[in-house]
Amino acid sequence: MRARLWAIAAGAAILLTGCGASASDPALVNSPTPALGGGFGGLPAAGTHDPGAVVTDPASGLRIAISSVEAVPSIAGTVTVLHFRFENPGRDPLPARGWTAPVLTYGPSDMPAAHVVSVSEGYGADVPGALAPGASQELKHAYRVNRAELTSARVSAGSVIWEGDFTR
Repeated sequence: MRARLWAIAAGAAILLTGCGASASDPALVNSPTPALGGGFGGLPAAGTHDPGAVVTDPASGLRIAISSVEAVPSIAGTVTVLHFRFENPGRDPLPARGWTAPVLTYGPSDMPAAHVVSVSEGYGADVPGALAPGASQELKHAYRVNRAELTSARVSAGSVIWEGDFTR
């Protein structure tokens, strides 16, 4: 039910922003990051991890990491892009559904950064239905925040949290 409500809200946001968006990217959405954050299937590796840590789902073996953080000029202005890398080191395909936008907060007051979705720039895409054995997939999520402000930041994806200095 919650996923359906998010889908309806996202669709409405796309329709509403489409009226004033750039002709080069009518699907641009610039909205606050959802309060509950993203999730990835049953990624149960709860806890806080360093920004460069690779988190492994003990049940499936799926590995996920934030591989890089960069400031990028975008049609939405300069944004900070987090590159998430998913890897399937196993011998069987792994389901890769359920990934939603991670929550990025920063500073002493944990200010939430607005998530920017741009279809033409590849920000905010979904993971395909399954990840083949030995395959990897990279997703980019963009946020409206100056990268220099991420010296004390937190990225939450479900119960997994990366926390620390994302400017390095």
